[in-house]
Order: sequence, then structure tokens, then C-alpha cells
Amino acid sequence: MTAARLAAQPAALQTAGAGLYLLIDPLLGDPVLPAPLDEGLPDEAINSARTEAWQRPTFALQLPVGLPMDTALAPYLVELTGASDPWLDASVQWAIQETVQTWQGDAPISVPHRVGGWLQSAAHGQALADHLSTLLRLRTQLPTQARYLRLADRRVLGLTTHVLGKVALTASLPLVQHWHWLDAHAAWASLSGPAPAALADELPLGAPAPPLPVFTPQQWQLMDQGPSIHRQMAHHIAHQLTQPDCAPPSRWASIGAAQWQAACAPTLAMTPGLGPQT
Repeated sequence: MTAARLAAQPAALQTAGAGLYLLIDPLLGDPVLPAPLDEGLPDEAINSARTEAWQRPTFALQLPVGLPMDTALAPYLVELTGASDPWLDASVQWAIQETVQTWQGDAPISVPHRVGGWLQSAAHGQALADHLSTLLRLRTQLPTQARYLRLADRRVLGLTTHVLGKVALTASLPLVQHWHWLDAHAAWASLSGPAPAALADELPLGAPAPPLPVFTPQQWQLMDQGPSIHRQMAHHIAHQLTQPDCAPPSRWASIGAAQWQAACAPTLAMTPGLGPQT
């Protein structure tokens, strides 16, 4: 499967004129640091330790204000040298391994998904990190104690894309040319921003990026059931693998809307007042 996914990388990854960034979610472990960073470190020290480990520039995202979580656990970007950077292939392999582990384990939601995806942008790394930080602040029409939308976990990104729709989501990505990730099938999925190269030049210096749309009550109820939905999807895939007529996973296409609906169906059925999402 690894060879197939590496050979089938999205053509957009070869696009010239945009920087390539690897998004990492270190909440449950960092892929390159030998030990967790000390709590309370300033951003400069955090980025310095990561830059030394990766031998690449790194840029920390900012967690939502008031979140009781150490800043070293926030997602961060690694600036790659391009599509030929060896860290690209290595991180694709990690993402595949993480996904396959969810098919094999009894508690798939507990498997760390450290690779949030690969982003292409004409923006400087710090500007892109600041922009992505605005997307981590959860905004809903329902009262909730949750504040953090963990989009650097690609499972959350996939569900958010399904719930909000690609059009609404990409409207909040003016600095992102493409966002690629591996979905629950370990297949390539992508979002493309709205002509980001042009918009990046038009945005005033220091202007705040547009946040994600506010989740409606129905949308947030579905998002709030994310762990159950991801578990349902992983169990379905594990069952699929036992069928004699199952195509090899290396040939699987990305998760489609119908498959998301099927994974969400048990949650929809058990949650009063929660109807299907489109």
C-alpha cells in the first residue's frame, strides 16, 4: 500500500511556486523528538528544538485563548524543501501506518494520528501558521465547553469537510493553495483554496484570516460524536478486509459522501433530533 500511495501522490504536490508544509499534531506524541518537550517553554525554544530535530524550519500554531493545554502540544508546521524532500515520503509512510493501526486495534480512536497533512501555500510559514491558528477556535451555535477544533488530526479534518462542505471550508483557507491528507482508507484526499496565490497578495499585512463558519446545532451535534463515527468507520473497514471479494486497500478510493453518511448513520439514529447532513 505504501508504494501505491507514494506513486499516486496528488499531481498538485508537484506544483511549482508554492511552499510545501507538513502539518504535525504532537498531542499524543511527536514523530521525531525523542522525548516530550518541557512544559512552559516559550515558542522560540519550542521551534528551536523542533527545527534541530527536523533540520527544517518549523512554525508553531497557537491554541485557542484560555485552553488549559501546554503550548508544546499545539500543532505545528514543518517547511519542506519541496516534493522531493525525503520527509514527504517518510511522513506519508507514518500516516499510512497510523491509519492501518486503526483497522487492527480494538480502540481505533486512541491511535495517534500525528500527520495532519501536507499544505501548499505561497505564504511565509509563520503567516500560514497564524492563519491556521484561527481555524482551531471552535465556533458553534450550541453552548459547549469545547474550544478547540483539532483540525490537525486528519480524522477531524475529514469529518469537518463532510459536515461543513468543501465550499464553506475552502472559503476559510485564503492562504492555502492545497491541503492534502490521507483519509480513513489511507487514500489521498484534498482541499483546494479559492485562488490563494492571488488572495495572499491582496490580504492587508496582519489582517485576520476568516474563521471557519459557525457550526449550526445539528452540525455541532454531529461533530461532537466524532469519536463514535470514526470508530464506526474503522470497524466497517476492518470487516471489509475479512471479505473474500474485498479489493486490496492499495486500490481503495478516498472516502466519499455516501461512506461518511453510512458511518454517521448509527449516531444519527441514536441522537434525537439529529437529521442527515448534506
